[in-house]
Amino acid sequence: MRRIILEDLRCIEREEGVKILYAVEAGSRAWGYHTEDSDYDVRFIYIRETTAYLNLQETKDVIEKTTHHAFEFTGWDLSKSLKLLRKSNPSLLEWLTDENVYIEHPTMEVIRKVRDLTFSPNRCLIHYYHMTKRNMEKLKDEPFSTKKWMAIIRPWLAFEWIMKYRTFPPNLINEMIEHLNINEDIKNTITSMVTSRVKGKEVPNLKHLEEYIEGDLLKMDRDLDESYSNDSYQWREINKTFISILEEVWGVHLEGKER
Repeated sequence: MRRIILEDLRCIEREEGVKILYAVEAGSRAWGYHTEDSDYDVRFIYIRETTAYLNLQETKDVIEKTTHHAFEFTGWDLSKSLKLLRKSNPSLLEWLTDENVYIEHPTMEVIRKVRDLTFSPNRCLIHYYHMTKRNMEKLKDEPFSTKKWMAIIRPWLAFEWIMKYRTFPPNLINEMIEHLNINEDIKNTITSMVTSRVKGKEVPNLKHLEEYIEGDLLKMDRDLDESYSNDSYQWREINKTFISILEEVWGVHLEGKER
């Protein structure tokens, strides 16, 4: 599969006239609860040639492709990615893992430094709280499935991780469970659910787990801080990063750049 995915990525480069800096597996295969039938969800960051960023006509900053192999590809332009990093966008942060990587250009080291500089626990906590709450509400209105439970458990664990460690969590559910202080019965229940999901089996609706997370949602709501720090100073570093990557990838020198 890796060979096919790499071929598809190179095809996207040719068709779109871009350079892919980074590509990674996302979704259930990255989170550790995929089945044999799970889709391959590939996410990537790309850069266009320098002149594309000088056009007065706006250039699209998202590429979406579905190949004949039924692989889903979604890519974000470097400019979009850096802007989202400034806001600690959790979806992008989930991409920037060390696991399941298909392509990684050396400039990613600089992007990871920007990630660390701009990381905001508060923004991520708010994101994962609302995701947990929203998916919990869906559970009551839609037919039960283990997959739906996974969409509740993963953001809930991510919230707990950030509260404890003040760092961005790993993608794998089992890794989060291992390092979090959770009720032992609840921990065993989740581990069993992950195992059942991987084997393609459904489990009965678990009322005690639902009640536990609902109670935790009330506590999570009290712990949230909706305020954000003034991060305007980060623009200088982000702009500098964007220009330096353009120069390195395309071998150009941008006259009059900010020093």
